Amino acid sequence: MTDWREIYQTRLTTAAEAMKVVKDGDTVMVPIFPPPVLVLGLAARKDELKDVMVRLLAPAADPGWLRQPDETTFKVEFELFIGDFARFVMDEQRGTYLPNLFSLGMKAYDDGRHTDVKVPNVMMCTVSKPDNGGYVHFGMHHWLQRGYAKRVPIVIAQVDESLVPVHGDVHMHVSEIDHFVEFTPPPLTRDEFDQIVATVQDPARRQGWVDLGKELPDIKILSSIKAVLAAVSPTDIRGVLGLAEPSAEAERIAEHLSTLILDGDTIQIGVGEPSRQMVAAGAFNGRKHLGIHTELGWPGLAEMWRDGIVDGSQKEIHNGQSMAAAWTGVKPTDIEIIADNPHFQLADPEYVLHPRTLTRFDRFVSINNAITVDLIGQINSESVFGGRMINGTGGQPEMHMAGVFSPKGRAITLLPATAMGGAVSKVVAQMDAGSYVTIPRYYADTVITEYGIARLWGKNHRQRAEELIAVAHPDHRDDLRTQARALWWP
Repeated sequence: MTDWREIYQTRLTTAAEAMKVVKDGDTVMVPIFPPPVLVLGLAARKDELKDVMVRLLAPAADPGWLRQPDETTFKVEFELFIGDFARFVMDEQRGTYLPNLFSLGMKAYDDGRHTDVKVPNVMMCTVSKPDNGGYVHFGMHHWLQRGYAKRVPIVIAQVDESLVPVHGDVHMHVSEIDHFVEFTPPPLTRDEFDQIVATVQDPARRQGWVDLGKELPDIKILSSIKAVLAAVSPTDIRGVLGLAEPSAEAERIAEHLSTLILDGDTIQIGVGEPSRQMVAAGAFNGRKHLGIHTELGWPGLAEMWRDGIVDGSQKEIHNGQSMAAAWTGVKPTDIEIIADNPHFQLADPEYVLHPRTLTRFDRFVSINNAITVDLIGQINSESVFGGRMINGTGGQPEMHMAGVFSPKGRAITLLPATAMGGAVSKVVAQMDAGSYVTIPRYYADTVITEYGIARLWGKNHRQRAEELIAVAHPDHRDDLRTQARALWWP
């Protein structure tokens, strides 16, 4: 047998050479937190290529395809997430969206439906340095990287020796990858940070970055967003890093949520607000033997294990372990706990989020966010002002249904009662025309705002309206009642 080191050496190349495999009309899969030298290598071919579809998951930088004047070279397709940074592409109608689920996204590929769906031609990923057996892993941001790498004809991997060591079903042998490009990004230094912050034009935003920089003991945590740091909000990053103080609304929501979490439950928390504030707001204080089975992380996730709130001892599967598809979303202190810790296990999302996996839990509690909920229980987590799409489904549908189908579980939706300084109710009589319904009304279960808990399960349209009006902001309740009566009873 050929030694894996020989295979690796023969496949080692440069980004420019590796990207020559991309041809006109190809689809290229670019994962979340993409390998920087590879995306730049592809973008550099903009004058040579035509009609290349770039499939993206919540990009945080633009190497050249988001702000291009037309789609002659690169077409943009988002899968599962859009994200804050790339939302303008959808607004300008220069991008499209692939409505996959994590659990079903690979089904047509595996079933050989070649007339239905085209497997991407090329995918790029980030992997660790090979271990002594010739295996690499995909780091904390595992997500769909291995899933695509097992199926796409040509796989190009950037080898990054700085990847945090992780545990789980996350490895591939070097013989399964076609090209390797070695590049370990240099960490962000304090001097670089100061230079970037000095270029921020808005004084308030610039001061926000200055203040955040003083709070961070190690500025390297911002290395992954170095290229876009000047363009993003320090307030948003503070929230992502779990450094923001919980809002007053989040604290009240956490008080209500805490009454529904029981010792021994297995929980999932979705990305966004206000769910990412729930640990800091004390929603799980005093609980014990909780389990974690989740799509991604949240601030304080690993600290819950450190503090004895989580041990996974009563989970029906992966007993004694916390399981996810990625640890994206955790705090810097969580990363220190997760690194090379066998309690924290990763696996492909097609397994983690598949209904066959999730329905094995008897006490599964899903906790996700919404943009609006209407009075019959339809949940919208994707769009505003009707059809303006600001994000995708992510893993919310599968995780929500896991809570619904778990015999002693619950599917919980969190949202502040209002937006825009109280002017707009997030509990609405009807969805605006064109709104995206993420969770249909027959799967709606429990909705929490700062004003209380709406229990929708087993209730008719009129009863649901009463429950939801009771947790709407008091200033909007009379108007909601008037609209409800016009819609559902004389």
